[in-house]
Amino acid sequence: MTHLSEKIMRLGRELRRTHLSHWPAFLKGIAQPKFLKIAENVIHRAGLARILANSYRGHGISLMFHEIHEDVDAELRTGCSAAQLARILDAVVDDGRDIVSIDEGMRRLRDPESRPFALLTFDDAYRDNRTNALPVLEKYAAPMTLFVPTGMIDRSIQAWWLALRQMIKSSETVEMQAMQRRFYTGNLSSKAIALRQISGWVGSDQSRADFVIESFAQTGQAMPQLVARYAMDADELREFSEHPLVTIGAHTQTHRFLSNLDADTVHSELAGNKAFLEGLLQRPMRYFAYPYGSEGACGQREADIAKAVGFKASFTTRPGHIFSEHQENLQLLPRIDVGYAPQSSAALASRLSGLHRAMTTGFGSPVATLA
Repeated sequence: MTHLSEKIMRLGRELRRTHLSHWPAFLKGIAQPKFLKIAENVIHRAGLARILANSYRGHGISLMFHEIHEDVDAELRTGCSAAQLARILDAVVDDGRDIVSIDEGMRRLRDPESRPFALLTFDDAYRDNRTNALPVLEKYAAPMTLFVPTGMIDRSIQAWWLALRQMIKSSETVEMQAMQRRFYTGNLSSKAIALRQISGWVGSDQSRADFVIESFAQTGQAMPQLVARYAMDADELREFSEHPLVTIGAHTQTHRFLSNLDADTVHSELAGNKAFLEGLLQRPMRYFAYPYGSEGACGQREADIAKAVGFKASFTTRPGHIFSEHQENLQLLPRIDVGYAPQSSAALASRLSGLHRAMTTGFGSPVATLA
């Protein structure tokens, strides 16, 4: 069976399992990323990325990672490998940027005459950031910032994304009654697709995470043990924070959509996490990353609270480069996700050049803040 015929058969299976009323959204979700990839490849091969996206190239760039796996396929391609991390660092250096600490990046942002810079940020305190990523960073003398939620360290977090991955890894089919969907998950490709589609469904409405957590509980597995398998504990984080290349930042207590919470709860999420980390590590927490940094997950209200809590700067997941204009609101800085697999050279070049921001906004404003 050819790769194309396998993809057609898989699409047919998914359509049969999808209610007819959901077909338009399902097909749109497939078509849009495909079109973007094709366009990125064409522009990359033609050598036009820097020309088309010149005005989208900022003085700085903040790159986002999560897990750095030993076996990317075994974890359903939810992170990247150490080899891919090294390729990304090579590309950043070749692009003419210095990889600097977050403190140095903020200093350079205030100095338009300073050299272009890149920040490396990692979310959630996965153990493989220490075991797999750090040796690569040491080779490049590349500083990094690790944004840590309280619940990952004390094992209290409801990590629905880990639960979902575990269910899909261990199942031939996954039933999501709330979605009116049954997913075939008999091979790597179908597992990765199911994970991506269910995660996207949860990602648009955080209350849907409860359905995943409930399904995981029915498997008889315990969330604290699952979190402990992947995340650092207090002693590991304390040791990791002592490394000269490492800065620790805050990432809320429970890793929830902040826009779904009332203002007092948001303040508690940020202030409590900050106090927890400062007490554990005996150093100030100056920087923060929103656990979901999209337009619908955080906005000016959350930015104002982050400033009031005492953070010097905060990072979203709005894709884009860092411009001098961002000094007007340092609590809504953009970040670009590059820590996923598989990743083409065209996709990476598109993000580093600013083309990705240009295309996803329809060549709108280069400066990403609230959108």
